[in-house]
Amino acid sequence: MPHRRTRWNTSDRSARLPSDWPVIRAKVRTRAHGRCQAKHHAPDCDGIGTDCDHIIAGDDHSLDNLQWLSHACHKLKTERENAQRNTLRTAMRRHPRERHPGTIDV
Repeated sequence: MPHRRTRWNTSDRSARLPSDWPVIRAKVRTRAHGRCQAKHHAPDCDGIGTDCDHIIAGDDHSLDNLQWLSHACHKLKTERENAQRNTLRTAMRRHPRERHPGTIDV
């Protein structure tokens, strides 16, 4: 299996994984029979799972919060989550519209 370059070098994510992560990851793969479990597959998904994904982002490493995804589906899911988070952050930075102080009420 070819090695993929990841962005782990700029993340502290790997340090936050539990010490038994390889065992947990293997359980998720076995449970999925090695197949991609995405609800909505990416156009280039081949159906073969390669990545262990947290359904709800964060540090909940329970089996109920993990799924086995193809690289294409995992990438698409991550991109959607990032876009959603960025949209929310942008909305939170906006100031409420204030009326001009010289406006006269009629």
